[in-house]
Order: sequence, then structure tokens, then C-alpha cells
Amino acid sequence: MSIIIEHGLPLQHVGMGQLSVGSHGEQLQALLGSCIGIGFLWKNGPCCGLAHCLLPEAPDADSAPGIPNARYVSQAVPSLLRLMGVRQADYPDIDVVLAGGASMFGPPNGHGRLQVGRQNAQAAQKYLDQCGLRVSFCALGGRHGRQLLIDCAKHSYVVTDVVAPPDLIPRKEGLYGYA
Repeated sequence: MSIIIEHGLPLQHVGMGQLSVGSHGEQLQALLGSCIGIGFLWKNGPCCGLAHCLLPEAPDADSAPGIPNARYVSQAVPSLLRLMGVRQADYPDIDVVLAGGASMFGPPNGHGRLQVGRQNAQAAQKYLDQCGLRVSFCALGGRHGRQLLIDCAKHSYVVTDVVAPPDLIPRKEGLYGYA
């Protein structure tokens, strides 16, 4: 399947902890590292949505129901569905795109608090499964960032890897050689 994104359409940048809904003729974009982007493409609906989530689970004190929030994956999925006006009967018409969840801190195969990307990806799958939403595409993990761009007019998306060429990464000379 060829995916074409229209140049010149209004572009909404979805920042960390934000969610946004775009209608026909708009594009939604997020730049992701360990954060996870959850995109909803409503095939037969009037809009698409994108959530840019920082952390997997909201602490009880932060789980204010009814207030749209994408800081936590646990709040982003229901918030985005509500903001888009999606009813449970519409769920089969929603294609879900996941991107991000990279291991930006610590070793990629490590465990613990520094593995936020992996935890975000697991939480996304958990909350999407609870709603019965199916993931049609995912680009998760790794050690580099990604850009997720959604074209709301065509109900299409592009995920681009964001990798710095090795010669652009400054090397520092220390007491024991180059770092």
C-alpha cells in the first residue's frame, strides 16, 4: 500500500501530553522518543486523532475522569475516543497506529524505571485491547526517535525514523579516551 501525505495542508503539532483531533484537510504530527504516539484513523468518520503519551499509568490522584488528557496512556485512549465522538459501535471502523516507545535511557534490553518506552508500549496494547480496538500498524522500540504524521483527509499515515548520522554526534575526549 502506497501512503501519500499532502504537502500544504494545515499541520497540527501534537506536543508531549497532548491530544488532538483533525478533520478532513488537516494533518497531525508528533515527534516521539520513549513517548508513544497513539493514532486513531476513523475510516468512515469525520476525523482522526493523535495522542502523545509520556507515561504508562496515571496515579490515582491524576485520574480525573472527563478531562481530556494524554499525559498517561491509561487516560489517553478513552480521552481520544471521547474527543473524537467515537461510539463503541464505531470501534470496528477505527484503525490504530502506534509509534515511539524507544529505549532512549539506559540499555535497550534493560529493566526498571528507565524503560519507559517499553512500559508505554505495553500499556497502549493493554488499554486498546480493553476497548477491543485493533492495531493496524506499529513501529515501537529501538534506540531512535520517530515522527508520526497523520493525513486526516486521506486517513493515511507515515512513520519516519529519526536517526542522527554518526558523524553528527559529538565525541568527547575524556581521561580514558573518547566517549
